[in-house]
Amino acid sequence: MLENGTAYRATVETSGDEYAFWGFGTLGERVPLQVEDVSVTGEDGAVDFQQADAGTITFPEGNYTVSYQGLIRDNHLQAFFSQPYAVTVTLPPGLDVRNPLLGMISPGGAVQMTKNETIEVVWDRTTLAELRFYDPGREILLNTFGTIWVVMGIVLLFPYLLTRIREE
Repeated sequence: MLENGTAYRATVETSGDEYAFWGFGTLGERVPLQVEDVSVTGEDGAVDFQQADAGTITFPEGNYTVSYQGLIRDNHLQAFFSQPYAVTVTLPPGLDVRNPLLGMISPGGAVQMTKNETIEVVWDRTTLAELRFYDPGREILLNTFGTIWVVMGIVLLFPYLLTRIREE
């Protein structure tokens, strides 16, 4: 994930003669992703590729590494694969997923802290890697909102409990 959390850089090892960039729409249909800075490399270096249709590239048959960059919307990252992959998402310093009220990780994901204060979310074998992350500002807002409600609860319950004690 890039530093500001608005885009990601992905690297995928694949074999065959094509690779498709896609996600799911609101009705579950396949929707081509808008990606940029696409590169395909093989054992001998960069490989020429062709744009087959919206979201699909083709290249000569072989084993390749496909790299590309895509946008992240609403602090929500999703990656779908046609076969199980080992996936690692590295969050830059300042972004987090560990608070379950603000963040989310799809099943199978494990959170790890690295030495340089970044967070990695790792899936061993998955066809769906999904996470929702947040910045420190959202955590401050959640804590402020929660504190206000706790104080309001105490203020409203105190007179009720006081009258109950007097009645007994």
